[in-house]
Amino acid sequence: MVTRIASVSMNWFTGHNLVLLALSCLMLGGCQPKVYLMPSPVGLEPDNKIFTEATFLTDDNYLYTLYATNRKKVDPHNSKSGYTIFPSDEISLGWVAYRVGGAVTGWEEFLEKTITPDRPGRLLLSKINTREVVSRDLHTESSEIGSREHGYFHVVNNVLAQTVDKDIIVYVHGANNNFYRATAQGAQFFHFTGHNSIIITFCWPSAENILRYKKDVQHAQETAPAFARLIELLATHTSARNINILAYSAGAKVATLGLAHLRDMYPEETPEDLRTRMRIGEVYFAAPDTAFEPFVERYPSFKDIVHRTTINLNMNDSVLKMSARINKGSRLGTPDLAELDETQRQTIVEAMNSPQLNILDVGASAPLSLGGAHNSWYGHPWVSMDVLLLFLLNLDPLERGLDEYWVDGIGKIYRFPDDYVTRIQKYTAENGRKFQEKFKQKDEQLEN
Repeated sequence: MVTRIASVSMNWFTGHNLVLLALSCLMLGGCQPKVYLMPSPVGLEPDNKIFTEATFLTDDNYLYTLYATNRKKVDPHNSKSGYTIFPSDEISLGWVAYRVGGAVTGWEEFLEKTITPDRPGRLLLSKINTREVVSRDLHTESSEIGSREHGYFHVVNNVLAQTVDKDIIVYVHGANNNFYRATAQGAQFFHFTGHNSIIITFCWPSAENILRYKKDVQHAQETAPAFARLIELLATHTSARNINILAYSAGAKVATLGLAHLRDMYPEETPEDLRTRMRIGEVYFAAPDTAFEPFVERYPSFKDIVHRTTINLNMNDSVLKMSARINKGSRLGTPDLAELDETQRQTIVEAMNSPQLNILDVGASAPLSLGGAHNSWYGHPWVSMDVLLLFLLNLDPLERGLDEYWVDGIGKIYRFPDDYVTRIQKYTAENGRKFQEKFKQKDEQLEN
């Protein structure tokens, strides 16, 4: 199987210390050394069309993610040496394969075991193989690629031709993540897309220790140029219809700074022209651990070069509350409007009421009962289903079964309704037709 993966891939973080210690205890799954397969999104069944019609990499209990990283190599002369916690002036591209559970199983057994609300036990993701394909200097123009880069993007485009989802999803992990944990999270999301999407995990240089959280903040800031370059490379050398971004926790700092940097790289281009060229589609900030007031200042610089931005927030998020204490300012995922002046408040209210910005208040969605949870985007089956519908079908909030609310009559937000499960079941036929249309488009493209 590993040989086949290689073939497919190439022919693809006193009193202050006590506060930090408390934070480490609150990081939920974020400080766990191993990754276990996320719960199945609500409403998925093994016979769902997104699984039954998938034909790519669906033979065993293996999951895959491409990766891009600006981490320094342990040995600069050996691509198999692994990566450090320090930023570099290179961006490395490659792929990782994971096996779910213990022994190798067939595809049907794998689906039956994973696509169920009553999974009997935890399923560990074990890394089977990592292969770096190419490294390139960050200062090299995106239009300039050598033979290895050309081969890498050629394989990506071949995969896009075979998959139903013609978009690429770039997953940006949070703080306190090593290379294994980051890429395993990207790979598990790949599974629940029905193996129909290309996931690229952007592994920025987290210090991998919650006691070094401040170093993660510094590295996230330094990573903006690398993230911007990755998006530009994908836009320039792949045939992806859109490049979507899923940024979790401190990964939101990487993504927001990176998008603003990308805009600053081309001040002479209109936002419309740059959006057309970069093809950035859905941008989803899950429990975003980035400062709220600077985000409000920065958002206008990139809002018009992306199709839509969604913010998943929980005012009770225990991790973000602790982060706000350490950073002395509220986080985007637990925003405090009192930090804003009148002009800034008007800016965010106008954005909330436009189709370009959707605020999803998962914490105030009573039926979710999230409490202080930080990981709802993959830890709660309702929220993960909503993420899937957004990325796979690009549906608006009301089309995804959410309810619309108005805060003090001036700002629009969305919440999960009590009858969300019933709504998802009701929408199955309609969404099934949309999936059917995607499969039809794929078949027609292959025939041509």
